[in-house]
Amino acid sequence: MADMITNTIAHLKTDPLWRDVQPLADLSEFDLKRSGVRTPALFVFLVVDTPKPDVRGTGAYLQSVEATVAVVIVDGNHNGQPLDFEPLRRTLRKQLFGWSPMAGHEPYWLGRGKLLGVGKGQASWIDHFSTEYTADQLAP
Repeated sequence: MADMITNTIAHLKTDPLWRDVQPLADLSEFDLKRSGVRTPALFVFLVVDTPKPDVRGTGAYLQSVEATVAVVIVDGNHNGQPLDFEPLRRTLRKQLFGWSPMAGHEPYWLGRGKLLGVGKGQASWIDHFSTEYTADQLAP
């Protein structure tokens, strides 16, 4: 799944709005108080990888797998204005919704989103994007 995250990050970096786009191992690694993060910033990681049963019954295993990626948006308070994640979320959705992270993967569809945290002068929002692919026992 590292290629899926790497490809997603590379795709997100094509939009100059995002001043920083980085991978995370998992949410426990996220720290809103990080120094040196230029906002708005994105942090990307794999949340869950869920295989479904192989229903064919004979031969090599083929399974559909749903993978969900989380993208954390971090933004700061600009010129005393209240934080508004909607324009940032629209840009993120425009980039990922309907875009396929790898060959053989369905395009991302939307998942849940929520406010993740608020700190002094900064806040974070997390959005989920899911895709599905087929895992083949005989594939390299």
